[in-house]
Amino acid sequence: MESIKNVDDFKKFLEANRERFYSIAENADDISVDDEWMQENQWDELYRQKENQYGKV
Repeated sequence: MESIKNVDDFKKFLEANRERFYSIAENADDISVDDEWMQENQWDELYRQKENQYGKV
């Protein structure tokens, strides 16, 4: 694999590997709401902080 040097290279890499990513990704809808990871709110707080810092994406 060639090294990624810029955003366009990264976009090409993502497009070329899209199906592979989908095949190994976990669907969040399949994770129980009782799962410890799903109950953690640290990510929500981190997203709020970044949103305040950089604005909504």
